[in-house]
This record gives sequence, structure tokens and C-alpha cells, in this order.
Amino acid sequence: MPITSLIGRSVAVAVPATIANLGAGYDVLAMAIDLHNELRVTITGSVEHGAGRIEYSVTGEGAAVLVGSRENLAIDAIYRGLTAAGVPDAERMSLTISAVNAIPLSRGLGSSAAAIVAGLCAGAALGSGSSEGFAPGSCVDRFDDAVTDALFAEAARREGHPDNAAAALFGGLVASGSTSDGLAARLITVPDDAVPVVLIPTLELPTSEMRSVLPKQISMADAAHNASRLALGVAALEAGDLRGFALLADDRLHQPFRATRYTAMPALIDAARTAGAVSACLAGAGSSILAIVDDAGGAGDEVIERVIAALDAAAQREKVGGHAEQFEVEHDGARIIA
Repeated sequence: MPITSLIGRSVAVAVPATIANLGAGYDVLAMAIDLHNELRVTITGSVEHGAGRIEYSVTGEGAAVLVGSRENLAIDAIYRGLTAAGVPDAERMSLTISAVNAIPLSRGLGSSAAAIVAGLCAGAALGSGSSEGFAPGSCVDRFDDAVTDALFAEAARREGHPDNAAAALFGGLVASGSTSDGLAARLITVPDDAVPVVLIPTLELPTSEMRSVLPKQISMADAAHNASRLALGVAALEAGDLRGFALLADDRLHQPFRATRYTAMPALIDAARTAGAVSACLAGAGSSILAIVDDAGGAGDEVIERVIAALDAAAQREKVGGHAEQFEVEHDGARIIA
């Protein structure tokens, strides 16, 4: 496909925030929630030699620190998405890019995965769609399997692990990992009565820093404990039992060690549980806290309010700031919106 035929094409995508681990599912599980970043990309031209020109604007989260170059995860991913769609010399394309970010950085909500998946999906859509573009809807439904597999593999490679990337791309609660046949991702049923409540502190905790406190080796007892909680928790959720989230939260591989750096974490988790949450755990590497409330029969409104109030109060006591908010599980994953 000649590069000139792509000039003028435009696409907008929305990608959800994702919460990894959920306790015992370290580097395996992640769940998407209805908090989104949006990315709009237009191909404005091409250059004969070298890299294309980039015009970049961003509002919302990260506006003070995100740069308009290939160092930006989303921008780099756009070009990689164009390449995955078979566009030759994609780096020669000139782009106008506009980002509207609602996902906070360094809070355990998958901001880097959202940026990467948004860029990859936008690039792939621009490179593989017709001149009229794609109709709005799930990116996975719009791409063929080969392109989807390539995007997932690239997102996982850039992230260093597939959990957040899988949930950002596919939506829902996802288990993922590397197999002899490549990456695999499988959706796990989330009972309809599950209501995520998330405390989003103002405190930032870089993932690299929170990984540095983890041990290089673990005991067989702790490995067996986490394996049992992961298996039992997933089985419970598939059976429609929200107590599966409580089983998953019973982790020995990362949360106890991260609590040495994030000393407020145990008090925040305890506040949510005491207020009536079925489960509470660290969101990703932190600093956010995920609580799950049972809304069976619509009876959970009072509990949701109590959990939000308890998390807000605990956040102030522990001096981590921020606020708690009710969300929904986002089942669509990355979407083309225009």
C-alpha cells in the first residue's frame, strides 16, 4: 500500500485503565475498569527521508510530563501499529496526535499499558482500514487474528509482562501468560454483582521501584499458597461466587513485600474490608487500592458508600491523599470511537 494513499486518514481510540494482580494473580491477572484514555491520530503527510513530523497535544493526566516524540509510549506504539498492519517505512509518516488522559500515572492503574495499546490499535487501524476507516467498536473485533496477536505480543513486550496489556486490549478480567506457542489470554467470568471501588491516592509509586523490593526467591510453601488461592479464586468467580476475589486477595508473593515500601497499604486494605468490602488488595504495584463490593439485588449501595467513605478517611489518616470512586468492569477493552 503506497504511503500517499494513507494521508488524511484519521482514527480515535479509547482504552481502559487496568488493575493487575488482584493479589495472588501476580503478573497473571488483570481487570479493566471504566476509566479511559482517548487518542486521536491523523496522518498528515510523509517525508522522503528520515522520521516524519509529529504534532502532539495532551490534556488531563500526564500533561506536564508527556513529550511529543518517539520517547512517548503512545507515539512509539502508533508507528509500531502501522508497521504491524503492513505499512512500509511507517516512520516516514507525519502525524497529528491528540491525547485526552483520564488514567493517572504511577498509581497501579495501567497507564503505560493503556498508552501502548492505544497507540498500537490506532496505528493498526490507520494502516489496515479502508479510506473510510473502521466503524466504531471493539478493536479486537475489527482486526483479523494475525494483527490482534501481533498487537498483543508487541504490547506485552513493551510492558515486560502481558497482564495489563491483555486486559487493556481484550477487556474484562483476563488471565495471561507465555506458552510454548506464544502468548495466551483467557477471559474469566466476573459476577454481575461485583462492584469495583478504587482508592486513587495522590501518592505516586513507580512500578520499577515497587518491583525492586520483591525477593529474588520464594519458599515452596508461599508458592503453593498462591497457586491454591489463584486456582480457587478463579474457580469461585467462574461459579458466580464473589468470594473468589477474597481468595485472590490472600497473597504472599508481592503485597507483604510492597507493604515495606508502601506502609499505608495494610491500613487502607483493612479500612475497606472493615467497611464491608468482600475483598481489598493493592492495585498493580500501587498506590491505588481495589475493593470489591457485593451489589446482589441492588442492595450494595449503602455498603459502597461506606467503603468509599472509609477509604477516603483512611487515605487522609495515612497521608496518601486522593479519593475513592465507584467503577464498573469494562468488558469491551480497546475501542475505536471515531
